[in-house]
Amino acid sequence: MFRTAALVALALSFVGCSQFQPARRPFAKPKKDPPPPYGSPVSAVPNAPVANQSQLGIATADPAPPRSGDDPPLIPAKDVRPVSSIVPAAPPANRNLADLNELVSTARASWKGINGYEGSLTRRELNPKGVVNSEVLVYQFRREPMSVYSRTTAGNGKGREVLYAPAKHGDKMHIVLGDGDSKLAKAGFKPDPISPDDSQVRAKARYSIRDAGFGKWIERLGTAVAQLERGALAPGALTFDGPVSRPEFAHPLTGVTHRLKPGDDPAMPDGGTRVYLFDTAPGSPSCGMPLVITATDPTGREVEFYLFEKFRASALTDADFSPARLGKK
Repeated sequence: MFRTAALVALALSFVGCSQFQPARRPFAKPKKDPPPPYGSPVSAVPNAPVANQSQLGIATADPAPPRSGDDPPLIPAKDVRPVSSIVPAAPPANRNLADLNELVSTARASWKGINGYEGSLTRRELNPKGVVNSEVLVYQFRREPMSVYSRTTAGNGKGREVLYAPAKHGDKMHIVLGDGDSKLAKAGFKPDPISPDDSQVRAKARYSIRDAGFGKWIERLGTAVAQLERGALAPGALTFDGPVSRPEFAHPLTGVTHRLKPGDDPAMPDGGTRVYLFDTAPGSPSCGMPLVITATDPTGREVEFYLFEKFRASALTDADFSPARLGKK
């Protein structure tokens, strides 16, 4: 009897243990070993990828060897410099102003080192009477004392000569008439010297001869850059265009565009656009000089075109600006 009761108790305890199951996590998935031959004993497979291994990689039993100092990583190390030590790129407006200032500084320095120069000037402009004059000139200029000589070799007034040396020969222009300059006098005639302020002169010329030379144009642009810097010009009114190719030159020139509002420039009362093209090639004889200047009115019509070629710095003398040379070619 006692033996029978013990056997019954032992059977009941076995049934209770076999029905007990531990609590299952809600998202747990049963482990499955891959079938042979890919499987391996559970103890040989790591529970997580080894070091230096992607989470998407196949786990291996052997860890990756450490990288040597001569074996650079494929992905560069992240820049961990503090934010305060990283210099941000200059905004476009600041770069534009810096480029303009550098260009003007170069031009001023180059101009300061030139006293006399000569070359060929192609001039095409709308004069105050609304007539377009187009001519090619042999051109000579001396900065100190200011002196100008030109002879028209093609276009309107072919054969005309103009000489102006106020420090030596008074504030008068000495002229030899060219083709079509007068209905009463033939080409080659020498009228009396005339003031640059005379109405006959002003009616035919867009600018006074007192404004001759590269210096006036350089200072005109320098004034506009200063206005831009102090906020007197809109940010887009003056832009540095960079390299610009011209068929007349073997190397690119450096362009600047000035967008003029009405009243900005007496020569362009309705506004318009003026473009400067500077020679900035190191070692060039004309480095720093604005070799091409063009201007259009608000309708896009050309009103100014000045092209200077064959530039040569020259030690010009008083004899080069003497009225005695006129008419002798």
